[in-house]
Amino acid sequence: MDKNEETISLTKCDNSILADEIVSKLANAGIASSLHDELNDPAYGAYGPNPGIEVRVFKKDLERAQSILKEITEKREKQLPWCPNCGSQNVVALGKVRSKLSKWAVIIGVLLVVIGIVCIILPFCVKSLESATVSFLIISLISLAVGVVLVIPQRERKNYKCNECGTEFYKE
Repeated sequence: MDKNEETISLTKCDNSILADEIVSKLANAGIASSLHDELNDPAYGAYGPNPGIEVRVFKKDLERAQSILKEITEKREKQLPWCPNCGSQNVVALGKVRSKLSKWAVIIGVLLVVIGIVCIILPFCVKSLESATVSFLIISLISLAVGVVLVIPQRERKNYKCNECGTEFYKE
């Protein structure tokens, strides 16, 4: 048997989706490959502590296959979230979580919004306050801005949680 016709392991995948993607990209590049699912092998544990789906290629195609695998890996790393704490890809998306507002923050925020609105309207309703329109406008804008910031809940910047270490983190 020719040395170039010998198959060699390119990579081991945790799931069939990734393995199929690699095989498909290799086939598009004209590289023959095969899959060996170690999870279905009757000799349990024969392939070490981390069985998976092994992608094999001919030895002659190994360098080209490794460059294609590198492209796939880089593309997936940009897309898939992974834990910045432990590096695990075993993460789940969190629902839309909003931070809790205290009752007093809401009350103060609503009062500031009301004061802001009153300060905008008051100079137009009371003739003696027409000379103080600029100062009332400044006060009203500041109180409106602070009131709105206090009343509108801020979203937490955490949209993923790691199932391995429990870290919650944000990734776009």
